Amino acid sequence: MSVNKNPGKKKKNKAVQEVPIESIQVKLKPVFGIQPRTYIPAVWTVILLTAVFLLLMLPGIRKNGTYLKVESLPPGASVIVDGIRLGSSGDNVFVSRGSRNLLVRKQGFIPEEQKIEISGKIFASRIFPLRKTMKVILEPEKDYDFAGEGIREFASWSATGPEESRYAIPPALSRSAENLLQTGMNDKSSTNNSIPLTLQIPMAALPLSLDERQLADITRAQFLLSSRGAALNIQTLINFIDDTLGKTPVPEDTSDPKDAPLSGEKKVNLPDMLLPALYLLDEKRLEALNLNDIKEEMKKSVSDLASEAETLYSSALNEYSFPAHLLADRKFISIPEITLPIGDMEAVMSGYNPRSGALPVMAHLEAFSISAYEVNNRDYALFISDNPEWSVENRETLISEGKADENYLAGWGISGYSSGDAQKPVTGVSWYAAEAYSRWFTQHQLRGSGLTARLPREDEWEIAGRLNRSAENTSELPREIQNTGDADGGTLGILGMGGNVREWALNPYRVNENLFRPADGTPAYQSPSDPLAAPGRTVRGGAFIDSGLPYPVAVRGGLNPEICSPVIGFRLVIAASDRPGETN
Repeated sequence: MSVNKNPGKKKKNKAVQEVPIESIQVKLKPVFGIQPRTYIPAVWTVILLTAVFLLLMLPGIRKNGTYLKVESLPPGASVIVDGIRLGSSGDNVFVSRGSRNLLVRKQGFIPEEQKIEISGKIFASRIFPLRKTMKVILEPEKDYDFAGEGIREFASWSATGPEESRYAIPPALSRSAENLLQTGMNDKSSTNNSIPLTLQIPMAALPLSLDERQLADITRAQFLLSSRGAALNIQTLINFIDDTLGKTPVPEDTSDPKDAPLSGEKKVNLPDMLLPALYLLDEKRLEALNLNDIKEEMKKSVSDLASEAETLYSSALNEYSFPAHLLADRKFISIPEITLPIGDMEAVMSGYNPRSGALPVMAHLEAFSISAYEVNNRDYALFISDNPEWSVENRETLISEGKADENYLAGWGISGYSSGDAQKPVTGVSWYAAEAYSRWFTQHQLRGSGLTARLPREDEWEIAGRLNRSAENTSELPREIQNTGDADGGTLGILGMGGNVREWALNPYRVNENLFRPADGTPAYQSPSDPLAAPGRTVRGGAFIDSGLPYPVAVRGGLNPEICSPVIGFRLVIAASDRPGETN
């Protein structure tokens, strides 16, 4: 009897015999009586045909047509097929097979419309799609203002604010330059035949700029115009630098009175505007260019001027006289030719950035007289009696003409202003209405005097308000609108500048107007009639609705000229006539 010496262990199984894989056979059974040698090839054939259909046939059945690429001159035109916008020129857009109506359209150009036949194929259309390229040359509309439209779009995007880290902005001026090249421009604008567009456009746009995004667009646009769209090379670069750094010709005379500059306006040279543009560059960019010291010097100059402002105004009040006088039975205060600082000096002295681009700068003014009172309802009613097109009954027509909005004279009825409101400042009037009033006043009250009534430029308005020592904070003022003769006063006897109602100014609104003011202090405001003028108009001061607004005489903003507001009125200034045909 044998004994298992290791009772806890099982006996090992016998080794499994290995079978060569070559000898293994798998036999498929017939399916529905069909032998494998028959149905296996059939299955693979079906799979292959299905794959061919899905990959090479179905895409062509579902999407039968051609990829169309329209190349337009100028680029960026809308491509519209059968009334549906599919994309822009330069894009590859799919158009279904058949007879189609193609429309290529771009603002300022005559649309190009034509019937096109689009082919299609079914086989392999995803891998080898049909493609078709068309070239279209758009003709410009007669007298379309491409430069002015570019400036207006540029201004609209600038008004969105300096949030360059959050979003990009479209290259409005660059696109405008491309469009101008397509028109065969003669390098001159109707505003002033002695200054080329390569200079006019950047000079108009720089004061609208907020940061590097706008500066880059201006530079691209100027290069396109300077090079006539040619590629960058040594010669085009030399021409661009020459255009940028060369002196701008200053016209000696202007034959058309509507093209004349604002009173006292000076045409500036583009090179003079390049250094202030450094103020808009990012700190890191300046550091990389080793230009930080220049910007710091500029900031110090601004701070020093703000610190000296009070002394300069006190000296002016002691040195000059500011007599009151009656003109057309209205009281005006004379302001002599004078040079004083303007801007948000108080904010800078307190360590803050100036509000709305009101950088402290020196301003030189020619002599003028400013109304002691805002225009009141009774005064405006006299204007309407001679100009019924500005009456309340004609509001809808004014709206349709873009001269007012639905709030025009909202506090008036058909019969006029409310009883007891004759001496209240007229409000709910647009910039256009205020400008029309000033022209009426010139024609009816100043005929033959050699004087012109107009809205004040904002530097005139601010210097008059500061000399007047108007209220330093609207918290000092009543919280309801006052009669023009009872509004907040000042040392010169000018009423309402601290915060009765805000007031329209003459010049177009450009946020960084002060930054690009000439070094000698002369104004360089745009004329409202300039085709390259910014679309907004300037509004100055505080209003009775403002609670605790500090230094309202430094406050500035911009609104579309058709806007009518219950807190915006206006006053007049009288100056020597410097525009032929405007006094009589």
